[in-house]
Amino acid sequence: MPETQTPKSVPDLLKLIAKYGKRLVFVSGVDMSAASAAGKVIIDLSGIDPLHEIELKRDKVTIGTGMNLGRLVREAAGASGLLRQAASIIANPLVRNRVTVVEALSPDSPYFDITTPLVLLDAKLRLQNPTGKRTLSIRDYLEAATKGLKKGEIPTAIEFSSLPPDTKAGFFRVVRVGGKGSVSAAARMKLVRTVCKEPEIVVSSLTLVPLRVRLAEKEIVDRPASEASIKKASAVAADEILAITKKDHAYERTLIEIVVARTLRSIMEGSIPS
Repeated sequence: MPETQTPKSVPDLLKLIAKYGKRLVFVSGVDMSAASAAGKVIIDLSGIDPLHEIELKRDKVTIGTGMNLGRLVREAAGASGLLRQAASIIANPLVRNRVTVVEALSPDSPYFDITTPLVLLDAKLRLQNPTGKRTLSIRDYLEAATKGLKKGEIPTAIEFSSLPPDTKAGFFRVVRVGGKGSVSAAARMKLVRTVCKEPEIVVSSLTLVPLRVRLAEKEIVDRPASEASIKKASAVAADEILAITKKDHAYERTLIEIVVARTLRSIMEGSIPS
């Protein structure tokens, strides 16, 4: 059986992170055997209350990173409904009660697509390390996490503003054949008499961190919702992403077009003429 640790406070957790580093696997109150792996140390976060908050104050949402994606799916309704939708797609029912939010925020995680809606929400992350705390924008966090966080550092909470009630949002994700890499998209907009207003589209493709595709947004802004505009925006989004990666793989292009089209279609559903 792998070694299991059950810290009761964030400072205790930070000591374990500093000690074991990448050997750690974070879980939250589940059967530890489900997360067992050779050479790994299991850290049960369920006893650290600050990591399990879901709080709404005025228009600000705070979500602790110690909860698992299953709880996020069950309880993150209303203002954080986009994250709820994303978690339900990213992690299937067999694993979502094991995978924690903090685990999904690691660039090495197969559930890292949780950062795509966070970029759309312009989220901030609270981080804590043995010598202090800091708050980073999601974009700064992605850069820092890709290079490597400070020793013993961990994200403890996600903060973002709730979406206005007249704003619709959606998310979709596909996994590459063979399970190596994924592509995801998140979008939000207002629909005024079926006309798309203030659209924002974020795409993450394989190893590329989530980015806004502004040229694709121009294909739908102030235009009626339609299949034609969805297809055009999806194609332009693929052009934008592949131009950044300086590669033009037909398979990756297809995946980008699929996730953007599915995301936009889910938002515009009911507004597209039959």
